[in-house]
Amino acid sequence: MGLAEYYAVISDYTYIPYNESNPKVKTYATRALAIDETQPEAHTLLGIAHDADWEWAAAGREYERALELNPNLSRTHVLYGFHLDYLGNFEQSLTHYRRAVELDPLNLNANQNLASEYMSSRQYDQSVEYQKKTLEVDPNYSKAHQQLSEVYRFTGKYDLWLEEWEKAARLSNDLEDLALVDAAKREYPKSGYHGAMKSVVSLQEEQVKRIYIDPARIATNYAILGEKDRAFSWLEKAYAEKSGSLLNIKPDPSFDSLRSDPRYTDLLKRMGLPQ
Repeated sequence: MGLAEYYAVISDYTYIPYNESNPKVKTYATRALAIDETQPEAHTLLGIAHDADWEWAAAGREYERALELNPNLSRTHVLYGFHLDYLGNFEQSLTHYRRAVELDPLNLNANQNLASEYMSSRQYDQSVEYQKKTLEVDPNYSKAHQQLSEVYRFTGKYDLWLEEWEKAARLSNDLEDLALVDAAKREYPKSGYHGAMKSVVSLQEEQVKRIYIDPARIATNYAILGEKDRAFSWLEKAYAEKSGSLLNIKPDPSFDSLRSDPRYTDLLKRMGLPQ
């Protein structure tokens, strides 16, 4: 089961696409369950794998089985929350994130994901509050700084957006992300937020020639810029490879500008997601 755990998270911390790591999650989680079907953690991992393959009903069954076997696993509640987010069930998702924090109040990941859910629900003040609570426990938790930067971006606090983004990139020692921050910081004083975002996406298109960058991440930036055709072009690339960030097509506020476009509805349909 350790190998399934490893492959389940590797794409979140390195430039490796989900379509390379996810088959291994499914293989090793299935092997673990063949040995002992009563391992709730293995069911949870298999749920992750089904989500990444857009097998929504199968994923839901695995999370529910995991919670049936052990309803007090904080991480299972977090990951079931992700699953419900993908489907757009934000209220149900919030219930599981809250339960995860109740079960493990000092778990940084659980707290940060609860804050992230408030962002997905467009409850930005609550998101900032919980991100700051997480950072009170560990000021060097890079994910909280990253999510805080996103909230500041969506609420128009662009100086704080850049400040928190830089903290996150430095704490995680992500040189590629730092290059994006630097590009945004150079352009922002000259041409404001719009210019900063154009410089970011331009650099991303250079980076993608030598490292893997999730196409949906580039699509989010074009969506924010209002360049819908380019956003959908990158979303189609994300669709073709079942990219990890495409799982957030419903909860991510970055895509709000696309939701009234028929191409968005068509994409949800092809992914098997509720309209």
